[in-house]
Amino acid sequence: MTTNRQSFSWLTFLATFSMGAVDAYTYIAHNETFASAQTGNLIVFAVKFARGGISEAWVCLPIWIGFALGCFVAQAALSWLNHKPNLRQRYLWMMGVVVVTLLIVSLGQEWFSELVMIFILGWLSGYELTSFREVKGTTVNNGIMTGNTKNMMVALYHWLIDHERSGRSQFLWLAATMAMFIAGAGLSAMTCILISSDLVLWAVLVINAAGLVVIYLTSRFRNDA
Repeated sequence: MTTNRQSFSWLTFLATFSMGAVDAYTYIAHNETFASAQTGNLIVFAVKFARGGISEAWVCLPIWIGFALGCFVAQAALSWLNHKPNLRQRYLWMMGVVVVTLLIVSLGQEWFSELVMIFILGWLSGYELTSFREVKGTTVNNGIMTGNTKNMMVALYHWLIDHERSGRSQFLWLAATMAMFIAGAGLSAMTCILISSDLVLWAVLVINAAGLVVIYLTSRFRNDA
């Protein structure tokens, strides 16, 4: 029996929650940068440049470079993993990279410089955004809510005006994706402000490690063949 790709849609929600949490964390703890929202990151770059020149604005560049490299590496990994017929093996590999990266950055937050931290988190965001982008047949962007908002309202039009059933499904899944992003960002911001920003990355690591364990356990007890 072949496993449907939709069985792993929850990984996209997990990535979306994580991206919201990491974006709020980098904005609060690392000089108003955004790990996954590169539109916002480039706007911050432009504002900082106008205020203080390149010496103030260049802090936004490592996270952008990291993000771009993360997208490139993720696409290379997806191309390499296409030869694996077992979907769970593919997702084990992809989630394994996420968990290892989060472990490194969580352990290193006491010693890494700010530029190293935001570079790694930018890389992670690009990797996750490229790797996990589908929910029940609906393509979503787990780090950029501008496109999701536009697509959600287009789907709402097709649902209400054109009476397309697919529009209803797309609208609901896109709305759920946005809710997950907001939840991740909100909980991360509250943790940073009320407790400690150091806890955010550890919490995201634990959540993603739990996802990796779920994939591993299902790969043992269910057969993809």
